[in-house]
Amino acid sequence: MEAFLTDALQDIVKTKQCVGDAVLKNAILVFAGLSIGCSTAVAQEPQPHPILSREQFLSYAAGAVVAGMYCGKFELNADFFLGYEYATGVYPPLDPNFRLEMARVETDAKSDLDSYCKAARLVFYKGNKPKPLAAPLLVDKQ
Repeated sequence: MEAFLTDALQDIVKTKQCVGDAVLKNAILVFAGLSIGCSTAVAQEPQPHPILSREQFLSYAAGAVVAGMYCGKFELNADFFLGYEYATGVYPPLDPNFRLEMARVETDAKSDLDSYCKAARLVFYKGNKPKPLAAPLLVDKQ
C-alpha cells in the first residue's frame, strides 16, 4: 500500500510539474505573440509629416496662396491651413512677415509662371504620391 501511495504521489508531482511547464510555455508563447503583433502594428503606422516651424509655415503658405491665385488648377487646402492655425494660433493674413513673403513670392512667380506652377505642384499638392515635398497646402479646384 505504501508503494502504491508513493507512486501515486510521484505521479501527482510530475503532473503538476508538467502542467506548470505547460502554463509557463503558454505564457511565453502568448507574450511573444503579443510582442510580435504590437511591433507589426507599430511598424505599419504611417510616419507623421514633419512639424513645420512658424517661419516655414508662413513661407509655404505664401507660396501656396500665390499658386492658388496664378495657377488655375489649384486652390488652398483649407483643412490643412485651419488645422495648423488652430494648433498653433498662427494666422497668416495677420502676420506682417507673411505679407512680405507673399510679395516676394508673387514677384518670383510672375517672372516665370509656368515653372512656378510646376514647382508648386511638386512641393504643395496634396494628391502627390506618396506625399508632397513640403506640406499639403494645395488641392484641385472644385
